[in-house]
Amino acid sequence: MTIDNPQEVKSLIKKMEAILPIPVRGTPELLKTLANQGDKYKPDHEFLIEKILYAGDEGGISCVLKLAPTAKSLVCASLTHLKIANNHPLADEIQVYQKKRAMLLALEDGKKGKAKRLAQQSRPKKGFG
Repeated sequence: MTIDNPQEVKSLIKKMEAILPIPVRGTPELLKTLANQGDKYKPDHEFLIEKILYAGDEGGISCVLKLAPTAKSLVCASLTHLKIANNHPLADEIQVYQKKRAMLLALEDGKKGKAKRLAQQSRPKKGFG
């Protein structure tokens, strides 16, 4: 099963690269991973996407994040583990990509219930999605 549409991914990456850096927040999963590595961040911590990479259909869109404005270290995270502000110009496109990818991965893993829940979710109108 193909997860990503190559043309859609290429278009989204091009749009994202044109407006870097992009402020985002981490999902609980990303924050937990960072905490396990010794870097603790609050849920409202804002990271900056500095660079976009494509890890193929298997890995999807990955983002190189600056952890803090003065930080010298960077971390790479999947776009599906990031939240973008709903008022960001690319919020709709990014959230559609995230939802579609998460649903298809859930289906591929045999998690039909999770895929159905994701399909029924609507995005909040304010804040980070």
